[in-house]
Amino acid sequence: MTDKIFIPTVNRVDNQIAYNHLPDELKSKVVFVVQSWERDQYKYDCEYLVLPENITTDHPRAISHTRREIYEAGRNIRYVMLDDDITFARRNAKYWTGESNMEMSKRPATEDDVLEMFETFDGWLDEVTFCGPGFIENPPGSKAYSTNTSMSSAYWINGADFSDDLDDMKLTEVKVAEDVVFILSLLTRGYSNRVSQEFCMVNNSVTKKFDSVVWDDQTRETVLRDHKVIEGMFPGIFKILYETDGTRVDGGFRNFGKSRIQWSKAFKSSASLEEYMND
Repeated sequence: MTDKIFIPTVNRVDNQIAYNHLPDELKSKVVFVVQSWERDQYKYDCEYLVLPENITTDHPRAISHTRREIYEAGRNIRYVMLDDDITFARRNAKYWTGESNMEMSKRPATEDDVLEMFETFDGWLDEVTFCGPGFIENPPGSKAYSTNTSMSSAYWINGADFSDDLDDMKLTEVKVAEDVVFILSLLTRGYSNRVSQEFCMVNNSVTKKFDSVVWDDQTRETVLRDHKVIEGMFPGIFKILYETDGTRVDGGFRNFGKSRIQWSKAFKSSASLEEYMND
């Protein structure tokens, strides 16, 4: 079983979406990850991980440093890391079993669904290093899950698997797309993931236009700067897409510009590296 549920949060003391949608028996595992100046405002009956005082909303890479603190705290345990603004949904199993188990194509997850999801992902951590729900916006595939692919906002993690590699992973180099750096850092080291197509994640900051501490002050130029850093870290795997006139291809997350990320290639590259090292 996963030991803790880390929820990093700021400026949402009275608007804890992810926490409020958890069943009570899971709320007992929650660890709110809070900035030191805001700690006294939280009255939830939970454990707290208080960040170093230099990690504030003014910190240039607050999110990546916050998550690095979580990875360190979970170094030798199994844990969950959830954005504070997400909810969950369940997709009709007809897409991969041929048999419908609900009236609609998908629906908001019930408490029983969430408990089943946690139990499922706990079991997956016996086989992979990290896993989680898929994106509700993505069309359903023909299988119940995908492997070595993209994730965001909700992670089930076996921290002990990559504890020996954690210090060598450059996880605080960017302000945005820090989750891409985390995923590719694991995949390129041979740590596999699994992403559910049945249990899905709803990012309410995107779908309902809630305020975002990170994204509300970003521009195409600032995002491009971080994407260039990632492209340099993972050449041939992360590629920024440009038009023939040199401008970025429109689209991508929050429409800041498209990139091509070869997730499966990232995992396969770890085998090539191991073969090279053993030659």
